Amino acid sequence: MKKGTVLLHKKFRFTNGQIGTKFLIILNSPAKDDPFLVCRTTSNPDRKPIREGCHSERNLFVINPGFDFFFVKTWVQFHEIFEFKAKEFLSAHFKGDLEINAILRDQTIRAIINCVTKSPDISNYHLELLKKK
Repeated sequence: MKKGTVLLHKKFRFTNGQIGTKFLIILNSPAKDDPFLVCRTTSNPDRKPIREGCHSERNLFVINPGFDFFFVKTWVQFHEIFEFKAKEFLSAHFKGDLEINAILRDQTIRAIINCVTKSPDISNYHLELLKKK
C-alpha cells in the first residue's frame, strides 16, 4: 500500500472507543519500520466548508463528488492522524475488516498532504514522516 490508497475499514476504532465503518486515506509510503499515517473522511456536511480544496486552519480538505473515488462531497479530516503498523493492516485485511477501494490521483494526494503540512495542529513527528521519500 502506498500514499493515496483509500481504505474501507469496517471496524475502525475511534478515539472515543466506538467502532464503526470508515473510509481512510493513507498519507505516506513509509519506510520499513515507520508507521502508515492515515486520516479519516466524512460525508457529513455539518459546519464544514463547501469550497473544494484545502482548509488547513480547519484541518479539512474538500473533495467534490465524482472526483477520484468519492461519489459524494467528501471531507478529508486531519485533526487526528492515526498511525498503523503494516502488520495491523495485514491482520485487519485477512480478518475481512479492511478493504482497498481505490488510489487517489497523484495531484489529489499531493494536495491533501500539502494541506496537512500547513495545519497548525500537525506534530513535528508526523511532518517528518510525511517528508520522507
